[in-house]
Amino acid sequence: MAVSHQKICWLFALRIAICSGCLLLLCSSLSAQDPVIDRLDGTGLHPGQRAEVLVQGKQLQGTSALWTPVGTLRLKAGSDVSKDQPVTLEGDISADAVPGIYPVRLVTDHGCSEAAFVVVDDLPTVAITADADNRQAGQSVMLPTSIAGQLNAVAPRYFRFSLTAGQQITAEVFARRLSSELDPVLRLLGPDGRELAYNDDLPGTEGDALLHWTAQADGEYRLELRDVRYSGGARHFFHLRIGRLPAVATAVPRLAAVGSSLNLTDLQGAVVGQVMAGDSPAGPATLTAIRSRVAEADAASIVSAVVVAGAVFSEVEPNDVREQSSAVVADAAALAGDFQRAGDVDWFRLTAAAAGNLTALARTRDAGSPADLVLELYNAEGGELAESDDAGPKDAEISFQLPSAGDYFLKVAELAGRGGVPWSYAVQLHLGKPTVLATLPADRLSVPRGGTASLLLSLRRLNYDGPLKVEAVGLPAALQMEPFAVGAKQSAVPLTLTATDPAAPASDADWGAIGIRLSAPDGSVPATVVQLVPPPPRKADADLFRSMRARSDLFVAVRPSGEFSLRPEPAAVTVEHGATATVTIKAVRGKDWTVPIEIALATPADQLSPGVQVAGGSLTADELAITITAAADAAVGPCTIFLQGKSKKDNNERIFPLPPLRLEVKAKAQ
Repeated sequence: MAVSHQKICWLFALRIAICSGCLLLLCSSLSAQDPVIDRLDGTGLHPGQRAEVLVQGKQLQGTSALWTPVGTLRLKAGSDVSKDQPVTLEGDISADAVPGIYPVRLVTDHGCSEAAFVVVDDLPTVAITADADNRQAGQSVMLPTSIAGQLNAVAPRYFRFSLTAGQQITAEVFARRLSSELDPVLRLLGPDGRELAYNDDLPGTEGDALLHWTAQADGEYRLELRDVRYSGGARHFFHLRIGRLPAVATAVPRLAAVGSSLNLTDLQGAVVGQVMAGDSPAGPATLTAIRSRVAEADAASIVSAVVVAGAVFSEVEPNDVREQSSAVVADAAALAGDFQRAGDVDWFRLTAAAAGNLTALARTRDAGSPADLVLELYNAEGGELAESDDAGPKDAEISFQLPSAGDYFLKVAELAGRGGVPWSYAVQLHLGKPTVLATLPADRLSVPRGGTASLLLSLRRLNYDGPLKVEAVGLPAALQMEPFAVGAKQSAVPLTLTATDPAAPASDADWGAIGIRLSAPDGSVPATVVQLVPPPPRKADADLFRSMRARSDLFVAVRPSGEFSLRPEPAAVTVEHGATATVTIKAVRGKDWTVPIEIALATPADQLSPGVQVAGGSLTADELAITITAAADAAVGPCTIFLQGKSKKDNNERIFPLPPLRLEVKAKAQ
């Protein structure tokens, strides 16, 4: 009998939503004073060069740095950051930087920004001039070149250059892939003014455009760039590349292990080069720039793949019917393939060593593919066990409990039957092995100095219900997060960071990119990388476009002290069966915050370790004693208690988490 995947996903989403409702502390995790980047105008964003970037946005006062994975930029001499106004920063880009798309973060004395994106290019970059608005003339540019700028409403940009007969040129615009509001259209006009080529959406680029053409005659050509709706504004920014470049449509496979090879394919499906997948400076499991420059090209192609741990198994054609299924190797972490023609389907044979869970997650949109997958699972007799198209905003997904050892068959198809370049895909595979999938709802966290802030860490367990250890990797010196235990079957817990010294001066120790790592105490679960879900729209920008690219780059920073901060003393306690322990909650209040602070669990009571109870209370002074009780049959071992303080003054309500309280339950001594 087929399983309703949509129902499973709906129930899982509901469970997380309920947990999220209980984690009220998340309301304060993203500061309203965090800087906001609207647009970046840069020069020198090239490997081994000195870059200068003008940042436009909101809440930019107190700016200190612009961070990228390939170099940090500092305030330009003479900059005035006492007001909320555009700010200029400068610094060196690493000579080892691979041309590609990179996240950037603005750091101020009151927090850090959500990621914006820039292209680090090995083509020379020129600025837009007023001539670009002139339809008859256009801005004259020397090829090869890249052009960075923005579009104004109803006003296309025009760029003019000379070509000789037989000269091949590619023009590619990056906008949607940079989370720009621009939905670009490219149009080539010949020496006589007639349209020679046109492109709106290139499949697999989230709506960006690419033109590749051969000049038929000597002369002057013009390239028009506009928005498909003739819209424009500060957030309609772009990066345009023009030169002798291969029209690379995709890198295959979409998911690749470090050190594995990938094929670069052009718009006709021909392989134009082979490249190697390297480590990502922006974090593992991230859509990563791949070093790729083919012979006789003016510059590298900007291509990406998701670099993952574990082997990626590629389909073997022909595999169009079940009897021709590609036999998947036992240790495969993912499957990869492509739809070579319209209506193509691919079959894979999976061999289970025992009964257990099989989870197959389509990886297309977040890996840069236009394919919309349909997954179907069959048993050895040809009976359908499960199927999936879309899981809401996510790609197709099957999670099924295999009844026994043996062969099972996964059919992969494209929903609309589309095929050809660049309709390649990947399917993340979890067959019988304990696995935990972890996500965070935002890509940054600003922590009040001397206090704490949290994000909801959501856990999805596959074939594993046991305890987990959570730890932070690469924390800046001013921030702390003690490793903590997640109890068996817990599905959502606060990830809480503390800025320890309330009197510390601002410095580079206040911020940085970090990693969050999960592991099982017995080593049965492979190291888990926390993925980021696309950030929720800001309230003022409910329709703000965001790229779907796969990311794991969490950024943290210190911001000014909050209205109050809380800490438990001691931070770790041991309780025997049938006994009670007392923990003192200590508060540091701002001078005007004298109202009571209600101390309570930040997670539902049923998320506590079985047999453990916590009694909160109202903190009216600076200290409050709370009790923790372990029943006679409480589960023995470590667990973590998550508490928060909630307080309201006039119409100003504040919720701050406490650092996690570590508890060890022991059997009563005989």
